[in-house]
Amino acid sequence: MTILITGATGNIGGELIQHLLSKNVPIRGLVRDLKKGAKLSERGIELAQGDFSQPESLDVALQGIEKAFLVSSSLPNQVELECNFIEAAKRTGVKHIVKLSVMGAGELPSTFQKWHREIEVQLEQSGIAWTHLQPNMLMQNIRWFTETIAQNGAFYNCVGDAKISHVDARDVAAVAAVCLTEVGHENISYVLTGDKAITFNEVADILGKALGRSVNYVDLPPADLKAARLANGEPEWYLDAELELCACWKQGAGSVVNDTIAQITNKKTTSYEEFAQYYTQTILN
Repeated sequence: MTILITGATGNIGGELIQHLLSKNVPIRGLVRDLKKGAKLSERGIELAQGDFSQPESLDVALQGIEKAFLVSSSLPNQVELECNFIEAAKRTGVKHIVKLSVMGAGELPSTFQKWHREIEVQLEQSGIAWTHLQPNMLMQNIRWFTETIAQNGAFYNCVGDAKISHVDARDVAAVAAVCLTEVGHENISYVLTGDKAITFNEVADILGKALGRSVNYVDLPPADLKAARLANGEPEWYLDAELELCACWKQGAGSVVNDTIAQITNKKTTSYEEFAQYYTQTILN
């Protein structure tokens, strides 16, 4: 049984492939550019060229596939794109889709959460067995601030002293691997969190210890944060959606903690301290 992985060269998709390789599961990676998937091909992974905006390419990529992992970038037409994949999966007889969603989908008044819930509903109504993975903020998102940490010893947001149960993308991928290879996870939504909820000031302290130098968290008014990132070239629609989510976090929506990752994977959930060591030794090098 070959499993199709979308986002095969991405953050979670790449980690998921690692887990599936360790289980000796046949994998087909969906990529838009075969050249970007060259390293996967060198490792013996079958590649399929496809684009969510081109349903006919998805029909070809999904031939002979029973299970698939669905993830896409945050784009203004994300709902349409992921639903294109779901429709193609229906046409080609896919039996189970594990979808990467977000914590609070359909519950929080945030654009990202609304979009993901729309996609979840489409999947639930498709007749295909589904599993929704709903992680909190990924620890790997700190990479967005690598440059400012290096240059200024600081990173910036607007959530005040709100506590967030950051989750390691590697743990999310481990859960996805279990859901794709073992029975009993069909038609279930899993909220995935880190082992504890911490403030960004605590994150700064943890990163500082791992880096061996001072790191500070700077809290900015939302308008100032938006203006700075607009000047850096980020799209306004994305910043508006992110600030909606930040407002939810500031009100405590990101502080939920559970042990779902440990229950599903039978392994301890990665702490931010452990991630910080990985970040300094791997991501920064």
